Amino acid sequence: VTCHGESGKGDGMAAAGLNPKPRDYGDKAWQASAKDEDIGKAIVEGGPAIGKSPLMPPNPDLKDKPDVVKALVAKVRSFGK
Repeated sequence: VTCHGESGKGDGMAAAGLNPKPRDYGDKAWQASAKDEDIGKAIVEGGPAIGKSPLMPPNPDLKDKPDVVKALVAKVRSFGK
């Protein structure tokens, strides 16, 4: 929420100070091109794990919680509907 915002538009309160800006999860083209596996990997390992911004931090505590990661991927997907 801090970066991507409550609506997933990339407009969270920390977004103003970030370069590059957080992704807008409502972007239909991005939603069509992104793979669930890559979204999950970015959530757990951070942006650099999939060739994206190092500003996307890792969440290694989720490595052994596949159901939580799956739910977070579903949340990201929900912004594209």
